Amino acid sequence: MDACAIVPLPQTVDPASVFPSTGGRPPLVRVVRSLDGSVAGNRVVVATVATLAAGVRDCLRSAGLDTVAVIVAHGRGLRQQVIAAGLDHLDVEWSSSTPVLVGDHRYPLSTRLVAGRVVAALRDGHDVVVPTLPVTDTVKTVDETGSVLGTLDRSELRTVQYPRGFAASALWDLVSGSAAPAAEDVNEFTAALRAGFDIGTVDGDVDAQQVELPRDAHLLDAIIACRAD
Repeated sequence: MDACAIVPLPQTVDPASVFPSTGGRPPLVRVVRSLDGSVAGNRVVVATVATLAAGVRDCLRSAGLDTVAVIVAHGRGLRQQVIAAGLDHLDVEWSSSTPVLVGDHRYPLSTRLVAGRVVAALRDGHDVVVPTLPVTDTVKTVDETGSVLGTLDRSELRTVQYPRGFAASALWDLVSGSAAPAAEDVNEFTAALRAGFDIGTVDGDVDAQQVELPRDAHLLDAIIACRAD
């Protein structure tokens, strides 16, 4: 089956981090567009809660993305519930190896190129695939008083970005099956690590760092301006 993509917006999401335009486009629009190059036109969905649904539809419509489905999850609107609602709408079978991308509005500068790498690695047989970057800062260990104890070897350290990719069967298990976390604040990637899934990596994008909007709007504007140059 063709790859598909879900952008989850659970009940904990602040609308100010999703809808306001930054650098000419809302973060949600940027993320959706970064996914549609690796996914067929009708295979991208935004899965959310009733309180955000109208704003999501208006945001997508204003960007000409009317074909992107907006799915409203039942229940409390936890992250696992909105992702499961997205999978259900896409009619992704529990036993399927279909590649599923999970986007994140906090990574509005994720690119189509990175999304394509994730899908390709999933087709190679990994359960989970994440984009990563080498850690370039010096990392120290400290004691309980804040005194430096030593320096970590950063050669094996990586930061993890979005979109993250999952074989459909793995993602179903992580949000609704035996590997689903009991704690509400554990996301599907952390759960995959704990459950021992096969996790592959691809090269990320140095510009596609996590931002917390509206606090980081100036940082995002600066990165976008540099890219335009």
